[in-house]
Formats: sequence, structure tokens, C-alpha cells
Amino acid sequence: MPHLTIELLLWMLLAFLIGCILGCILRKLFWAEEAPATKIVATGAAKATAVAATATAPRPAPKPMATPAPAAPAAKTAAAPMPAVSTGKPSRPKGLAAARGGKGDDLQIISGVGPKLEKTLHGLGFFHFDQIAEWTKDQVMWVDDHLNFKGRIEREGWIPQCELLAAGNMDEFNKKYGTSAQRKPGNRNRRSGKKK
Repeated sequence: MPHLTIELLLWMLLAFLIGCILGCILRKLFWAEEAPATKIVATGAAKATAVAATATAPRPAPKPMATPAPAAPAAKTAAAPMPAVSTGKPSRPKGLAAARGGKGDDLQIISGVGPKLEKTLHGLGFFHFDQIAEWTKDQVMWVDDHLNFKGRIEREGWIPQCELLAAGNMDEFNKKYGTSAQRKPGNRNRRSGKKK
């Protein structure tokens, strides 16, 4: 019985090798007419991508890079709009494994973030205001979809709030959004400071 199994495996190996040889021959016959400069490769569900195949073409000499003059650091403002470049596809913002220095920022200062949502954001790797301040439109879409917020991040202005908080501009933050003590959970009217 074992000799039949070995014989079957040998026949399968022979059939595989013959199939590989025939495949190579057919490929050379039918795809030899394509220009070697550029091919468009398309797969079933993948989009078409251009693949450059010119290995023998001379490369142009690299251009020397001009060193830009050092510019004065631009201060971030709360009114700065989110980046206009958007692919329209949600992309996950890069999170951290743990808070820098072992202690994260108090995310509950942000309008609409309570203790439960703060823990959820920590679970996703967001511990600091500067992380949220750097979210792009695509990343906001991902967080919105992931937390089922339906536009809440933009409505409540998390990005401008976090830009002010990350810059340490508490005076401007308090002018626009109320004092941080008023914004703590448990306060019904966060802008006026009235307790429950």
C-alpha cells in the first residue's frame, strides 16, 4: 500500500512540473508582444497599477536639493481648518501603546468626552491632545465610523479644541469653550458653570 501512495505522489509531481513548463511556454508566446516600457497589471478586485519595466533606460542625474532657509515656527491657531486633502476613505490615526511619560492628558476637558469615552480613546491609543489635534479628515472619518459618532467630532470641534490645549493656550481655550473646571463631567451647563 505505501508503494501506491509514493507512486501517486510522483505522478502528481510530474503533472505539476508539466503544467509549469506549459504555463511558461504559453506566457512567453502570448505576452511577448507587450512593450517592455510600461505594463498595466489588473487583478480581479484590485485597481490597475502602472508598473515600470525599463531597467536599461539611463537615469537622469539627481538634482541638487536647495537647503531652505530656516523659517520662524508658525503658531497653530484654533481657527485653522482641517487639511483639505482627503482620499474619501477612512484611515485609522496612529495611536500609541501607552501614554508618553506614563501619564496622558485629561481628555475629558474636550467637549463631549466623558470618562467612558476617554477610556475608549485610551484603548485606541489616543492619550494626548496633540494626537487628536493632528487628525486629518480621513482619520476623523475613521474615528467617527469606529465609535458611531455620525459627525460629532467635527460638530463639537475636537480638533480646534485640542490644538489650543496641545499648545497650552488655556486662556484662549477658556474664552472660546469655557473654563476647564466647567467642562468636567457632572456639570450640566458646562459654559455657565452651574452644577446639577
